[in-house]
Amino acid sequence: MHIKLLTLHCTLNDEVDKDEVFLKYEGKKLWPGGPYKSINSGEKKEINKEFIHKADHDMVVELWDFDFLSKNDLLGTFTMHVEEEDRASTYFTTMKVAREGSTASYMLEWEIIKRVV
Repeated sequence: MHIKLLTLHCTLNDEVDKDEVFLKYEGKKLWPGGPYKSINSGEKKEINKEFIHKADHDMVVELWDFDFLSKNDLLGTFTMHVEEEDRASTYFTTMKVAREGSTASYMLEWEIIKRVV
C-alpha cells in the first residue's frame, strides 16, 4: 500500500528553543533529506514523502530529536491502523504518543495513495 506523509505539525516543542526533528520508519530515516528540520510550537513542516507500507500490520512512524553532542532522543511514535478496503476518505491526522518525560506534542497528516492498475 502506498502511503504519503503530508505535514508535521508541532503544537508544543520539547526543547527551550526549536526541536531538531526527523522521522524514522522500520528503523530507517524517512525524512528529511538532511540531518533534521528545525520546528517550533505552532509551526508545520511539509513532508511530501511517499513509501510503501505492508498492510498486514499497523504503521509506526517514529519522531526523533537530533542531538549534536549526545545520543538522539525518541520523542514518541505515530501509530496508524491502515486497511486496504475502499473508503470515502483516505486522508488522516494522527497524534504522537509521547515517550515518558517528553513534553512534545505533534500531529502527522498522511494519506493512502490509491493506485489504479
